Amino acid sequence: MTRSTPAPVRLLVLLAGAALLMLALLPLTGGPARAQAPAPAPARAPAASSVGVGITDRAGVLSPGDQDLLRAETGRIAFPPQVERVEYLVFGDGGENLNDTTERFAQAERPDLVSQDRAKWAPGTLIVANDGVSRKVGIYCGDDVCVALDLFEGRHLDGSLEAMKDPMRRQNYAVGLLAGAQAAADPTVLAPEPAGAPSWLPWALGGAGVVGAGAIGAGVAASRKKKATTARERYDRVSREYGRIAGELTGLDIRANSLRSPLADDELRSQWEDVRDRFLALDEVMGRIGDLRPESTDAEFRAKAGEIETAHTTVDQMEAAEGNIEQLFRMEQGDADVRRRQLGELHEDMLAAALGTGDERLAAEARALDARADELTRDTAAPDFMDRYARLVVDYRLVVEAIRAREMADVEAADDAGDRHAPRLYDRDWRAGYGYNGFVPYYVVSSWHQHDVQAAEAASSSSTTTSYSNSSFSGGGGSSGY
Repeated sequence: MTRSTPAPVRLLVLLAGAALLMLALLPLTGGPARAQAPAPAPARAPAASSVGVGITDRAGVLSPGDQDLLRAETGRIAFPPQVERVEYLVFGDGGENLNDTTERFAQAERPDLVSQDRAKWAPGTLIVANDGVSRKVGIYCGDDVCVALDLFEGRHLDGSLEAMKDPMRRQNYAVGLLAGAQAAADPTVLAPEPAGAPSWLPWALGGAGVVGAGAIGAGVAASRKKKATTARERYDRVSREYGRIAGELTGLDIRANSLRSPLADDELRSQWEDVRDRFLALDEVMGRIGDLRPESTDAEFRAKAGEIETAHTTVDQMEAAEGNIEQLFRMEQGDADVRRRQLGELHEDMLAAALGTGDERLAAEARALDARADELTRDTAAPDFMDRYARLVVDYRLVVEAIRAREMADVEAADDAGDRHAPRLYDRDWRAGYGYNGFVPYYVVSSWHQHDVQAAEAASSSSTTTSYSNSSFSGGGGSSGY
């Protein structure tokens, strides 16, 4: 009995045959026409791109000539329009993870390299980095650049990093950096297929190249359409909510500053001032996007997608802060439903801690605190309710910190570095007491630990690292050692 060929194999073989047939027919159908046609005009050299170029050499290994080379040659790279600037960063820190080194440097010294919400790389930005001490290279990008160049992760990112490594091994740092930028702009630069790929796959894909090119074009078009659609939707929401919140801001500010319970500490007030001031600063952004209309083209919306995203993030955070301030105000005023609801959230977290820890003593302490929360639920009208609730939060914080220190040491290190924090007043998942005296709920600490474990497993199975210790940062791109 003959075994039938799988359908994907048959399709790729047919595509390959069709491509070969077209190549065979070209001399027969195109020869006379080419003989009669005039000689083609010489190809024009591509115009220099208008991308900005930044160079930061913290290791002191780039000469003035190296820097001139980077600026001149980068301008000749055919980047798509999404790339507005290329930043070359050279470190000599020897950090274990170049992603963290680059992110922390940007947050502390170059905030223009990160998005306004400080959670991603800045739109329009391509970053090419190297640390000669730890022998690592990195390529990072704003979301729009990552989409245009396919650099979030995968074979093109891996291949672009590989292109940098040989010059770096020979300590030719400028050439290595430039090779990274050139490879990132060239979609044909791909790392080899993982081991175990079928032997016929490269031949079949070569025959179907014309189909693949069409698929890439369709993917780019779909991505551009999605970006415009998202910008339209977010602009519509910002247009509605910005004016409403602006009109109610004075009253909201008065209510926020009228909170008097122990939970309304300096940290909480600082969080309110932060989101309020960022909202007030939106006036300039709204002026720049105010000329958009429903009938504006997709290209017009895409051109202002970054500013729309900034406005949308801040408006969303103001809405969350508005709701959270209202909940805390009602809790302080004795609203029994709100008080029971907040205690219910605390109960669920305490129960998760009791079940999640392997330390019986800490589990017993979490259950004892849960019993106190249950007792307080039956006494929501108590005059000292807010003081008792605050004490409960402080006592529970000690239990969570003990669990973290004993069972999640990696999370403790990340927190000590200041990369992680409890949900803030302007976050949707904030609850009364989060952040009070440094309290971070168990479910948040547990999620950090799970993230770190998964990142470590991924790093051990791949030469390219795309994770950050700062779990709130999700910039595209990654790094690799040489």
